[in-house]
Amino acid sequence: MAKRKRSKQFKDSSQVIDIEEARRKRQEKRSRQHKKGRTNPSPVSDRPVRASIKQAKKRRSIISAAIIFAIVAVIGVSVYNIVTLKQEQKEILKQQQELKEQKAELEEELNQLSNPDYIKEQARTQLRLVLPGEKIYVPSADETEQEKETKDEN
Repeated sequence: MAKRKRSKQFKDSSQVIDIEEARRKRQEKRSRQHKKGRTNPSPVSDRPVRASIKQAKKRRSIISAAIIFAIVAVIGVSVYNIVTLKQEQKEILKQQQELKEQKAELEEELNQLSNPDYIKEQARTQLRLVLPGEKIYVPSADETEQEKETKDEN
């Protein structure tokens, strides 16, 4: 913006500018400011350039640290998610294996249910059915206790 103001100022004036004199004035102005400790005069800030450079470096380091922290946080969350998913996968595979074993047992039982010998055996034991002409022998309570005692001794 400052250049536009200068160009408007000199555009309207009919002065003849001596380039050598303008350079000399600029050099003197710069040397005076350099002696004061400022190399780049700025009407906005009265701080020396070194202080602003230090602040800029400090700002950059803070921003860099924040970015690095954010990256580490994202990576940490991702690793945590991966680990939990792996554990969940192991648990699901274990459940799947148990279900396969259960399925095999149920299929085996289904095959036995269609076997006539198995059906007869279950009818005799669970329903206490007998074939025609067979006699049922029911042992007394004393005999069953004696059989249990002999089994326990053996």
